Amino acid sequence: MFALVLLVLATVHVIWIAVLVLLPAGVAWIGVLSTLNAAIQTRLPGWVRARGLAVYLLVFQGGQAVAAPVWGALVQWLGLTTALLIGTVVMLLSALTLYRWKLYSMEGIDPSLSDHWPTPAPGLRARPSDGPVLVSVVYRVAPDDCAAFIDAMDRVAHSRRRTGALTWGLFQDGNDAGRFIENYLVGSWAEHLAQHHNRLTATDRGFEDRVRALLLPGVEPEVTHAFDATVGPVVPRTETPSS
Repeated sequence: MFALVLLVLATVHVIWIAVLVLLPAGVAWIGVLSTLNAAIQTRLPGWVRARGLAVYLLVFQGGQAVAAPVWGALVQWLGLTTALLIGTVVMLLSALTLYRWKLYSMEGIDPSLSDHWPTPAPGLRARPSDGPVLVSVVYRVAPDDCAAFIDAMDRVAHSRRRTGALTWGLFQDGNDAGRFIENYLVGSWAEHLAQHHNRLTATDRGFEDRVRALLLPGVEPEVTHAFDATVGPVVPRTETPSS
């Protein structure tokens, strides 16, 4: 709609027509803004929503600031009519990209908080600033389910990185094909605790449930937390940690 308005403004030089077509242009502008604002707020989980909106506004408003002098120079170089016709073509081409790059569907996505991980209790008295922390999870999988397990872990990898992991890897034991080790690095103990209690969503839990469904019956994953020893030792606990 906005592209068609630009086309009219470029080719029709009657003031009342120009004023009339600016009304649907305003509707199109507000419609796009409302759609994008609603999309980003419904898709982002609560813990990162403010930062996501900040980046979105920075890109949106920064794009306008950068483009304004570019279009001004184009008008001065080619004239107003030609610049508006170029804008029409660019907008129509941009609209065509929606057939390839759509807004992500919310079907099957639940961004609500899911505090389903148990509180970790390592045998070290970790301070919030201690880190980085290497989290290792050992899984036992039936040989026939290995391919499905690796495929399911791809979603878990995205979840780990999205909630704070700096690096992630999945390894298969060379002497036991059904034994897999997941390793991921988190910047600090506070970051890892935030993963536990503030960042995981119901969708993340669904990814983990699919993985657990492929594990050997009755064999729970084994989780360990290792701290970077090169930055100084972490104080051992004097009491026995709870399970």
